[in-house]
Amino acid sequence: MVLAFPLAAQRRPALDVAPSAAGAAGAVVNATNLFAEQDIRDLVRSGFPASLRFRLELWRAGGLFDDLEGRLDWDLIVQYDPTAQRYRVVRRQADQHEDLGSFSTLSTAQTVLERPSRATLSPERGGVRYYYAVALDIEALSVSDLDQLERWLRGAKSGTAASAVGNGVRTLMLRMLGGEKRHYTARSAVFVAEK
Repeated sequence: MVLAFPLAAQRRPALDVAPSAAGAAGAVVNATNLFAEQDIRDLVRSGFPASLRFRLELWRAGGLFDDLEGRLDWDLIVQYDPTAQRYRVVRRQADQHEDLGSFSTLSTAQTVLERPSRATLSPERGGVRYYYAVALDIEALSVSDLDQLERWLRGAKSGTAASAVGNGVRTLMLRMLGGEKRHYTARSAVFVAEK
């Protein structure tokens, strides 16, 4: 039996996490269709940077409560440079930045962003049950973009009434630009760590 799903359902961003293959430590995180949503794709093509924030957690499966054993965060950033007509992709983790390249199309940049990420977050105890949880936040407007928008909105002198109106206009502008965050989560199956 063949099941057909609407095209929109097939093109939603997807997130997956699994323990690395036997003999390798850590986990593998896969994210696909990252720019499937038209509004985010349009913002990136218009020059707004997109930040993809990953948070990987390792949980020890317990009786009544599970215990967080470790956490790893990293960002992937893509931004279009209209002068060069290129998409730059950067990976940021802790204080380190890695330039992943410059690409002529968003599709090519997306291919690099969607490569599986291997994380070295490994269980401390052998013979114990664990699972990984991953969260991804995709945001098409950075803090500096919000600051620029606020400076533009502050054309009039600020006061309580002007500030309330400014906040309302700011929220409206952000919604019109599609700058709201998208949040995705996934969890691996429970596994027993090797001794």
